[in-house]
Amino acid sequence: MSPSETDRQAVETQEVVVEPAADEPQSFSSRRRSGQRTRFILNLLLLLYILFVVNGIAFRNPGRIDFTEEKIHSLSPETREVLKLVTKEIRVVFPYYVQLNNSKQMAHYRSLQRAVELLKIYSSEQPLIRVAAEVNSLVDASRWELVREEYDLSSRQFNRLIFHTGEGKGLRQTVMPEDVATFTANPSSPSEPMQISSFRAEEAMTSAIKRLIHRKRLRCYFTQGHGEFQLGGASPMMALRHDLEASGFAIASLDLGQLRRVPEDCDLLVIAGAEKSFTQAELDAVQGYLSGGGKLFVTLGVRRSKLESILEKWGVEVLEGRVRSRITVLEDYSDRSWVVCRSANSIHPVTAPLVAGSDGGRADFGVGLLEPRPLKAVGAPFRLTSDVLLSTGGSDKVERYYLVGGGSSGSGVSEEARSDFTVAAATRQEKIDRPPENWVPLATRLVVLGSGSLLLDSSSQGGGFLNGNHRDFVMNCINWLVEREELVSEGGVRSQERRIDLAGNPSLRRFVFLAAVLIFPGIFLALGVCVYFLRRS
Repeated sequence: MSPSETDRQAVETQEVVVEPAADEPQSFSSRRRSGQRTRFILNLLLLLYILFVVNGIAFRNPGRIDFTEEKIHSLSPETREVLKLVTKEIRVVFPYYVQLNNSKQMAHYRSLQRAVELLKIYSSEQPLIRVAAEVNSLVDASRWELVREEYDLSSRQFNRLIFHTGEGKGLRQTVMPEDVATFTANPSSPSEPMQISSFRAEEAMTSAIKRLIHRKRLRCYFTQGHGEFQLGGASPMMALRHDLEASGFAIASLDLGQLRRVPEDCDLLVIAGAEKSFTQAELDAVQGYLSGGGKLFVTLGVRRSKLESILEKWGVEVLEGRVRSRITVLEDYSDRSWVVCRSANSIHPVTAPLVAGSDGGRADFGVGLLEPRPLKAVGAPFRLTSDVLLSTGGSDKVERYYLVGGGSSGSGVSEEARSDFTVAAATRQEKIDRPPENWVPLATRLVVLGSGSLLLDSSSQGGGFLNGNHRDFVMNCINWLVEREELVSEGGVRSQERRIDLAGNPSLRRFVFLAAVLIFPGIFLALGVCVYFLRRS
């Protein structure tokens, strides 16, 4: 065999041997890719299954964590207490009629839609409350007719929330768009849509639930004719009146000089800042009302009104003079006329919830009174007991002074200057285990405040009833008087603006922009690049 033939055979032999060896890596690479695809599909299916399970659990057990400073996505303590009282199903119907070119209707719809979203939190806390129907009366006319028939609604009852309990007409409460929000429009540009400037749906919806719970509408009478704060017209007590009506009270004025008696349907009698004397017939009417187990809420005026004699009989003595601060600046109050009470009864049902958790029973809520008249809880006959609700405490420098010439020509400071004046007191029936023979139990309750400044919408630097601390204290007093202790709480329903104002917060606006445009897209881009290079390697 020639050398050339030998070389040729060797080459052929190499080719035959090498070719099978080249096929083996290709087969391994193909199997590897196939395995990767299988694992990817399995991992994807596993991920989808996990997401499905997690969402199922979240759906059955709804909840949220509120990281906002004002807790705008959480329910207030009062709302939670009210929800505990719900024993029957409350269905909420939301019929709406919206024309896209109508700015007012669109704003109303948006506010009510936000309220419906808030109702989901209510439902998570109390499953008996649910949104039963949400229907567009303009688009879905047939369903609207069915809802109207089921809930006995008129043809014009739309763009509102209707809280309904019972069958047929049942019991119902209506929440209007104006109840849940405040709307603003630009007068210089009518074409701009109306905006929601504040959102207070929780206050309105909780009040509606309250009224459904307490089927009996309570009657509250305010006496008139003695210089009391007025209810009619531009009343300085509009905020208080609104809260009373929202809590299930029917409000009316009472002229004792004409009627000579307190009406039998009176559940609460309010004497707010009387400056003129009561006649003997009027005093007898008040005395007769209390003797029959009445509920009386009194805020004292500057001058004596002869009502003091009735109050003393029922355990609260009104002392001479008035109390004012001896320092120029006291917390948020810059006027010496204001006395801030930081000492409260830590066990009385009215004030205990407000001072809960405070140090040594000292209240941090800071109720301010405008030159209150000092009081003394002296106890009373008829097995009644008197309690101090608020006092000026020992840390604030206060003094008592007397009016000179009936308050028209100046004042004089008394020699008695101390710091522990009582400015709010309450009287209630004592509970006894073994009542004596022929003893008739009374339900009489009485609350006396040394000043009526808390009831006014706004009262100088004190903020009046619009001060949340004042509001909580006053409403607790009223609920305790009418024996609705279940509504006495740590604080009222918040009516703060529920929105995030980006326009007024440049740093927050900048963060939202960076997060939406740069940060989150950058994170996803980086993850995508990492995954790409990992797969290539």
